[in-house]
Amino acid sequence: MEIKNSLIPNADPYRANLDKARADRHAVRANPESAGRSQGDVVTVSSEAVLRTEAYRAAGAAPDIRREKVDRIKESIASGAYAPDSRAIARKILESDAFLAGTLGE
Repeated sequence: MEIKNSLIPNADPYRANLDKARADRHAVRANPESAGRSQGDVVTVSSEAVLRTEAYRAAGAAPDIRREKVDRIKESIASGAYAPDSRAIARKILESDAFLAGTLGE
């Protein structure tokens, strides 16, 4: 929307913003060192967010397969020495499920 022939000077807020943007661009061209200094919004990131980002990055960089462990298990299976403890496996699954559900220790 454009306001024309207004009786009130500066009644057009869009024009005022346009004029301010032009003045800001002119100021940056006149003084390029100030271009990096913003006078607008500031974003801060919590230390927890930084830590989380680093953890995700590290997890993403880790290999999906621990090759040496897989090779050891393959050798155990091939030789017939692999005897998993089904009770220990079930216990760990239940502990993990309880931990994720938040009921561990209740």
